Amino acid sequence: MELNSEKLLLPLAQKSHKAVPQLERDLMTARIDQEPEEYLSDAISKSFKVGIPSGLSLLFAGYNISNQTMMLMGAAALPLLTIMAFLTFANYPKIQTNKRTRKLEKDLPYALRDMLIEVKSGIPLYDAMQTVTEGYGEASEEFQRIVRDIDGGKSMVKALEESIVRNPSEEYRRAMWQLNNSIKSGTDVALALDSIVDSIIKKQKLQIKKYGKELNPYILIYLLIAVIGPSLGITGLIVISSFTGTKVGTTTYAGILGGMIVFQLFFLNLIKSKRPEVKA
Repeated sequence: MELNSEKLLLPLAQKSHKAVPQLERDLMTARIDQEPEEYLSDAISKSFKVGIPSGLSLLFAGYNISNQTMMLMGAAALPLLTIMAFLTFANYPKIQTNKRTRKLEKDLPYALRDMLIEVKSGIPLYDAMQTVTEGYGEASEEFQRIVRDIDGGKSMVKALEESIVRNPSEEYRRAMWQLNNSIKSGTDVALALDSIVDSIIKKQKLQIKKYGKELNPYILIYLLIAVIGPSLGITGLIVISSFTGTKVGTTTYAGILGGMIVFQLFFLNLIKSKRPEVKA
């Protein structure tokens, strides 16, 4: 039944493809084995399953308690939640691609450094690649695919070129192009690897310095909103209530506390997203 509904949604999926023109590329880099139209029809189906029940639940709840505002909210939420759910599902491959890129760039310099040591010791590049197929996370997975392609009969140059095409990381692609050009031209691979590793390490150091500088204004904002703001705000409320005679109830304090918890979570996620993926 689900398969039939997704087939019925294919024409709508083909039209909505314009909203996510990079979807085919994102699906490939996120390693999702689906055609764009097939994936979008699945996304539309899932968005209906999220948006329609949520909107109808709010609508019927408002009807049962005769609350017109809640009914209007339910009627508005039905299309809005469906659209928001669709956009979330449609952009999921891009999110996965970004996560994979960060993980790959985190382990890449260490995998390449290991390869450099092997090559400098006189071990062939293919054998050096085999040594880094484990222990380096996402980078190891990519080298596993390269080794499998070579074992399947492809040349190393062709295997590296295909790896460059299917990979989302600009840093990885630049490194592999440099390595591939070294193989094609017959120059010393160890020199190429040494240059690549040095370049990536320098870039990561710059990212750490940049991140350190960015933290200063974030810390100031945090102190203003999370420490100074609530303290002065509550003090101000107490002073105003003593003059006006208005009562500051537990609901107000609970609202302030809830707002602070939401802000803390948001702030932690923001800092985490800004932090460069670099191994210690």
